[in-house]
This record gives sequence, structure tokens and C-alpha cells, in this order.
Amino acid sequence: MIVYWALLLTTVFFALHPVKVEARLRSLMFWLTGIVLALIIGLRHKVGGDWDRYISIYSFHKGTELNFSEFISGDYLYELIHWFSLNYLNGIYSTNLICAIIFVSGLIRFCRKMPLPWVSLFVSIQFLVVVVSMGYSRQSAAVGLLLWGLVDLMEGKAVRFYISVLIGALFHKTLLVMSPIGFIYNLDRFSFIRLFFFFFFFLASVFILLIDKLQKMYYYYIEIQYHDSSGALVRVFMGFVVAVIFFIYKDKFKDRFYDYNLWFMFSLVSIILLPVTYFYSTFSDRLAIYFIPLQLVVLARIPVLIESAYNRTIFVVGVVVIYTSALYVWLFFGNHSAHWTPYQNILF
Repeated sequence: MIVYWALLLTTVFFALHPVKVEARLRSLMFWLTGIVLALIIGLRHKVGGDWDRYISIYSFHKGTELNFSEFISGDYLYELIHWFSLNYLNGIYSTNLICAIIFVSGLIRFCRKMPLPWVSLFVSIQFLVVVVSMGYSRQSAAVGLLLWGLVDLMEGKAVRFYISVLIGALFHKTLLVMSPIGFIYNLDRFSFIRLFFFFFFFLASVFILLIDKLQKMYYYYIEIQYHDSSGALVRVFMGFVVAVIFFIYKDKFKDRFYDYNLWFMFSLVSIILLPVTYFYSTFSDRLAIYFIPLQLVVLARIPVLIESAYNRTIFVVGVVVIYTSALYVWLFFGNHSAHWTPYQNILF
């Protein structure tokens, strides 16, 4: 458990540290933190709610010839990596490390785009790092590629965003729900080429998913709610609160930042997800994962919009207290947190 607190306190220290350091040193410290994160996530041992499930479901890949027709989940790139790891590397550990590197690369790149990158990274620790990256290996890789693609989208490189989403969907096909984001965000810069690429992307997405996969997902996530999502309401509510904060500061946000429309969409969906959670908690919980970037953006940007130094400090301290409390409550009272404790790593 001390590892989780060390991660949180490290980001808090750098977020609140009053001494300014040279830009290259800041960048080095940030990427070094990313390397540590990747090792903690990727080389974990028997940590995460899906650990035994990943072991049992994919164990048949060991000692077999490569055959895509036998891949069972439809998340082809993940299964290809796992097949290679089981047969030529050290199994689940190599698979997890590769997924961790993809996730952390996207996370670090995304946070570095924020005016307060350490605050953004701190906000990600409680759920995105600890729960998602250590519990849902396939989806964490998809999230990492989404974060990478969102940076490209913010820089006006929509095609790269679509490519990132398409690759991410090969790790977890649910990421395809984010594909319209790039198209809607660029509506004011509409062109025939973008429209053509969007429809090409859509057709490719349908090919990847196939109808039977869609039906299976609908059955498990909507009809029977196969997975237990007891903490969904709290997690979705946090996104809801951040969306409300965004709308409170939306005028200043729009004047200061050029990607207002993107986070307006994220905020709107985050608000809609709250009532949906009461009826379809599992579906809402898994979808909300892809909208966590809103929290990383808003909570790292709003402080620079607050003119009063005192109020700015109160805001940042409030964020630290809330997310630290959330980690504490989840670790000590979460229904499934026992799968994360004690933390073990093959390095020690």
C-alpha cells in the first residue's frame, strides 16, 4: 500500500513545490516519474481485480501457433502481444509492461500539455493509474492511446487522433465510441477530405467490431450488467463535479484556451453519465473512463484562471484533499481493493 501513497505524495510534492527549476530539468523529472510509473504498473505481481481472469482466459495461447481466428476477445493487438509474451518472453509480466508503457507514454505527454502538469498527473493517480492501469490492462493501453491522440487533436492533427483511436480499439474495442469526438470537434473546419476520412474510419470500425461483438457487449454491459460496478456512482459523480466547475469558468476558459469545444463535449457527456449510472452502472462506469481526461485538464487549468493567489491556493489544496481522500476511502473501504493490496512487484 505504501507504493500507492508514495506515487500520490511524489506528485503532490512537485505540484506544490514553490521553487522553479529549469525547463529541461522539469521535463527530465517528469519523464523519470513516468518510467517509475511504467515499472510499478507493468511489473506488478498478482495486483489488480482482473489478474486471475487474464491468466485463466489467455493461458491457452502458450505453446500454440499464431492463429488470429482463435483470438477470443476481438482485441487483436492485445492478444497478439500476449501470445508473443507467453511464448517468447516472460508471460503476463511482459504483456503488462508493454501495456503500461503505452498507457504512461500517453499520460505523460497529455499532462505535459497542461499549465500545471504535476497537478494533472496527481489527479490521474487515484483512479486512472491505480485502478484502471493496474486492473484493466487492455483498456489502460486504449486510454493511453486516447490521451496521445487527444494531444494531437488539440494541436489540430485530427488524422493522427483517428489513427490513435483505431490502434487503441485493437486493445479494447470500446474505444471506438470516442471516434466521433474528432469529427465533431472539427465541424467548424469542415472539408470533404475530413468527411471522407471519417466515413472510412467508421467502416473500418464496423469491420473490427462486427455485429456479434456488439451484441455480446450489449448483453454483458447493458442487459445483465455482468461486471460489478459498485463504485461507479462515486467515480462518475467526480466527473460530474469537474464538468460543473468547467461550466462555471467556461467564459474565462474559452478566452484563454483554444480547445474549449473539445472539453465542452467532454463536460456535457460527463453530466449526462450521472443519471445513466443509476440504471446502467457498468456501462456508465466503463464509458466514464474515457472521459477522465476532463478532470486532468480542468483541475490543472482552472487555477491559472483564478486571479486571487489565495483563492488559487485554496482550489489546489482542495483538489489535493479530495483526491487523497478518495484514494484513502477506496484502499480501506473499497469492495475490491483487496486485489490491490499488498502491492507486489517482481523486482522486489
